[in-house]
Amino acid sequence: MNSRTDKRSTTTSVRRSPSRAITLVLFLVGFLVIANLVISFTQPKEQINGDVWIINRVVSGQTVEATIASNPNMPIQRVRLLGISAPLKEQAPWGDRARQRLSDLIKDQKVILEFDIDDKDNSDRLLAYIWKDNLLVNQYLVSEGLAIADSYPPNIKYDARISQAQSRARLQELGIWDTQNPLRLSPRDFRRQLGN
Repeated sequence: MNSRTDKRSTTTSVRRSPSRAITLVLFLVGFLVIANLVISFTQPKEQINGDVWIINRVVSGQTVEATIASNPNMPIQRVRLLGISAPLKEQAPWGDRARQRLSDLIKDQKVILEFDIDDKDNSDRLLAYIWKDNLLVNQYLVSEGLAIADSYPPNIKYDARISQAQSRARLQELGIWDTQNPLRLSPRDFRRQLGN
């Protein structure tokens, strides 16, 4: 009789364990969701310091041509997105995908260009973060696996955000991180091979 009682108590405790574990997991998930909401509502929204521009043309996944909205007679400016490096069109299919996604997001749209420390690069392109509504486009391209996080010191304001987006994209094997069809060379290394 004792052996039966022992078996029943063991069986009962085994049956109860999964339900306790599930309850604990659900509690933790609920707690994390609530904590995340509290943090997002209590943290101040980011201050975007920039001007409204109109994107006239998307040259590549990291370069656009734009004019300032307040002065449409101003010459068109080339703008290089900060904090990222996008594949070239020769890096098929990723270069075309990055350019097309950027075009879908912002071509012929009003955006905010936010500058950092250095305004221009050696090619006389403006260096900027592009905001469409509350979306940091530079980070978004990286989060979809269409560009690589690439620091451009001293312009590092959003490097941490962009790097975190890349870590998530890599874990999810999105875009260029797809193990079946990965990007073989970083855009920077590919440009070096081309002599650019």
